[in-house]
This record gives sequence, C-alpha cells and structure tokens, in this order.
Amino acid sequence: MIYLNVSFPLIVFMKFNQILCRYGELGLKKEYTRRFFEDKIISNITKGLKSKKITFKIKRESGRFFVKTKQIEESCEVLKKIFGLTSISPVREVIIKADLEKLVLHAERFAKKFIKREDTFAVRARRTGNDAFTSQMIERRVGARVIEKTCAKVNLTKPDKTLYIEVRQNRAFFFNEKIKCPGGIPLGTQGSVVLMLSGGIDSAVAGWMMMKRGCKLIPIYFDNSPYSDFKINFKRVKYVLDKLNEWSIGHKMKLYVAKNGKFLNEVVEKCQPNLTCLLCKRMMYRIAEEFAIKKGARAVVTGENLGQVASQTLDNIYVLNQSVNIPIIRPIIGFNKEEIIDMARDIGTYESSILPTSSCDAVPDSPRTKGRIDEILREEKKLDMKKHTEKILKSIKTF
Repeated sequence: MIYLNVSFPLIVFMKFNQILCRYGELGLKKEYTRRFFEDKIISNITKGLKSKKITFKIKRESGRFFVKTKQIEESCEVLKKIFGLTSISPVREVIIKADLEKLVLHAERFAKKFIKREDTFAVRARRTGNDAFTSQMIERRVGARVIEKTCAKVNLTKPDKTLYIEVRQNRAFFFNEKIKCPGGIPLGTQGSVVLMLSGGIDSAVAGWMMMKRGCKLIPIYFDNSPYSDFKINFKRVKYVLDKLNEWSIGHKMKLYVAKNGKFLNEVVEKCQPNLTCLLCKRMMYRIAEEFAIKKGARAVVTGENLGQVASQTLDNIYVLNQSVNIPIIRPIIGFNKEEIIDMARDIGTYESSILPTSSCDAVPDSPRTKGRIDEILREEKKLDMKKHTEKILKSIKTF
C-alpha cells in the first residue's frame, strides 16, 4: 500500500495536539543537501495545509518535523500525500523533565484509552538525548504498568495494539499509529518532465512515480480525432489528472492538448499500414520533445511497459528513441500489469483510468512488432514532417 487510512474517531478521542512527521532517505544526504530537501518539504506542507485553510505551525527537529494544529484529521489527509515523508503519527506531547516515573504515569493514562483487557499489546520506545534511562527500560516499565492496569497480554510479534513512545530530551510523545506516506524525495526538487498522459492506467502510474522522485509534471494529451472520440477520452484524462493533482501538492498541474489527427490521417493514407502506430508515436515523441524544451523540462515520461503491446517491444522502443535526443523515461517498463494496477488503485487513479474510452480506429490489424529504422525513415519521407510538427505545436491548448 502507498498509505494507510487514519482512525479518525480515535484521533478525536485521544486529544492529540500535533503530528509527528518522519522522512527516510533525506537523512542520508549531506547537511547542505538535506537542508535544501527539508526546506522543500516544509514549503510543500505549508502550501498543502494552507490550501485547506488549516491553522498550524511547523517545527523542525533532527530527523523530524512537528506540525502543531488543532485540525488533526484534516492535516493528516494532506500530510499522507506529501512526497518525502515516510510516515506520520498524531501524537500527544508531555513534558517529563527526564523523570521516568512521570513518563510511565502518562503512558499508563494514554494506554488505558485504547488498550483493553481482551487486547494483546506491545510497547515500542525510541529515545534521543542524554536521559538516564534507555529505550529498553521504558518498554519494560511501561509494559509492566499496562499489564497491571488493563490485564492485557503482551505480544511482541503481532500485537492487536501498539503503544509508541518517542522521547526527545525532556519531552515524551505518545501515539498508537504510524500512517504510511509515499516516501521518495520532495516534489519540485528535481525539476520538470513532460508526461505523455493518455488517461490509461500506465501513464498515470508512471507520472506518479516521477513525482515520487521529486519531478513536477507537465502533462500533455494527444488528440487523435477523428480516429477517436475526443470528448469521451478528454473526460477520462481530466479525471485522471484530477487524481494526480491530489498528490501534486504545491504544484497544481494544467493539462495541455495537442491535435495529432491530421498527421495521423496522412500516415493512414500514404504509409505502410503495419507501421502506423510507430509513425504516429514517433511524431508524439517529437512534439513532446519540442514542448519540453519550450517549458524548460529535462525529459519526457511515458507509461510504456516492455512487451505489453506491439509498439512496446524492445525493437520498437529502439525505433521510437531514434526520433528524439531528449531522455525518454519509462518508470514502469519492468513491472507486471498486475503490479501496475495495484499501484493505480493505491494512488487513486485506477477508477478514473477505466472509465469508458474510445479506441483509435487507425490501429492496424497486424501492427509491426519489430520495426526497422531504415523502413521507418523511408516511410517518413512520404510525409511533410516539418509542416506537421509546426502545426501540432501551434495547436497545443491549455485546459
């Protein structure tokens, strides 16, 4: 799963007063780079929470962010979609002043709110600072007190409930859940890429994976009408983009549409039928490249998956690559279809991607699976490639 749902009724009941935010690989960076990444996460968190009119304050500590707010439920909905964060927890902070007995007393009060006699439980403690007690001492003392007060049984392997305690120099944070976040690196730290967004399952997942690696997306959709129904397909791609925008916190995306139908019509009329898809896609690559240069993007991203359809064989991918100089990134090229579908469900794009669609009538009955660059170049000489490229670029509109 990409993230887990929060038990919001329990959040209200527990009276949490802030949210602990954790990050993963950012902690491995050198200090200057880590600071840059942390600043970007804070910026994205700030934009996301402000967009929901949430009142908050952010405090940065070593390896952690703390979001102080009274709107815990609404804040968690935003934070669990922030790239760079690995998990979050609504927490209750208590000042303990290095007093272990005081910590145990507050842990007991916290545990009694959600651990019952019929439950099994575990205590997981983490300590930073120079307090006289260790994490193991906290777990033993708190565990013994919880058994005494609730009669619940310990299960360290697969407990029904877990009491988490994080001690950070005179302060203890109590929580009972870790909500998984997407991880990766902060959105916007790696520049922009053009995403060839079809509205299908694959391109949406490919785009999400690039966001996870810090890239802002510039989505472009190619309208092949009259060979497909633009109205039906556009509706689907817009729904998919809306779902991706839920993850693009702080960087709302617009959709760009390029009209490719007239070029495709000339391909159908003048060229070898079984090469139609390759010729069409090479033009799309060219347009995406030119558009990327115009927008200052550094790569083009596609949802191509090796061997899934005729145009995505290794031979044909080689032919496609020869049409451009810009890097073509294919994040899901080695995934099984079932894995891609699972990811689409997790990130929320699946239901939109399977809406009714209009297939392309120009697809030949037997498309070439092993294209050769010499025959492709020969067919392209039959077409006015420069004229069509210019016209398609001029046709691009923003929605």
